[in-house]
Amino acid sequence: MSVTLPLEQLCCPACRGDLRETGIAEAELRCEACNRTYPVILGIPDLRIFADPYIGLEADRAKGKRLAALAADTDFAGLLAAYYAMPDTEDSPAQAKQFTAGLLAAPARARAVLAQWQALAGRPAAPQERFLEIGCGTAPLLIAAAKQFGAALGVDIAFRWLVVARKRLQEAGCDVPLICACAEALPLRSGTRDVVAAESTFEVTRDPTVALGEARRVMKSSGALWLTTPNRLSLGPDPHLGLPAGGWWPRPLVEAWAQRRGELAPQRQLQTAGSLRTLLETAGFRDIRVALPDIADAQRAALAPASSAAAGIYQMVKDLPGLHELMLTVAPTLLATAAPAT
Repeated sequence: MSVTLPLEQLCCPACRGDLRETGIAEAELRCEACNRTYPVILGIPDLRIFADPYIGLEADRAKGKRLAALAADTDFAGLLAAYYAMPDTEDSPAQAKQFTAGLLAAPARARAVLAQWQALAGRPAAPQERFLEIGCGTAPLLIAAAKQFGAALGVDIAFRWLVVARKRLQEAGCDVPLICACAEALPLRSGTRDVVAAESTFEVTRDPTVALGEARRVMKSSGALWLTTPNRLSLGPDPHLGLPAGGWWPRPLVEAWAQRRGELAPQRQLQTAGSLRTLLETAGFRDIRVALPDIADAQRAALAPASSAAAGIYQMVKDLPGLHELMLTVAPTLLATAAPAT
């Protein structure tokens, strides 16, 4: 089994029992307490207790295998293009174009947000610390984190995206373990991670409070939570649909808009700056700080001209005296840090 994360760091996501390696034809992990089994596919343990909301377990695994078959003969950009060219891809051509540009520009954004988290929390990276990203997607943040922390680990509910992430990590020369798992049931031992991070993840979980509680559980008492999330009160275009002020619209209207355009409406629970603080407090966090993220030049370059111009204005005014609180109310994205309550 090609898993570089020691088994003693893992546990059953259902009961937190010990896992052991079994399987003859195909590798699997079996819980010694509840006897559940979890497959290891292409070297990635699939420790999910439920599926991605957009695709079933077997369909997701099959798609990941198709991508893996293409990975040896192409680079990350080519594999990304192959993903969006697949006939069973969930996104419309317009969304695919938008998301591709964002994903290719993501490393610059990841480096910028990692630095801003550290500044906001007053906590620089330490070479002995363990970093966990929940909802790692195609792994741009893991690449940035792997260069600063002693160990990094990525978790995502989408197996297919982990196959793409592995290609990006390989090209960057990063040996980072990847695990397919649910944010609400992390297959990790309690109190084992120093920093837990998530970019635009908790709002798309089934239950953000439970997912944040899991982040708190696997974190050391001296640990830190770093996250970004779309702002429900943003006046800008919706990051998934391009819908102006999309968070203000009732869910049925958002779904109708997406359906007319042949797009997939995201399943999510958007937060405001105030509700995010409340959510974090409820999940057991303190020292909560909410700020506005920077927009990296490379990220702006990937935007349409109008959006790029708006991003430039945002970057100029976001920290001006007297405007910061207003911007915190209506900005596209919120950035937050917090510490576990004792």
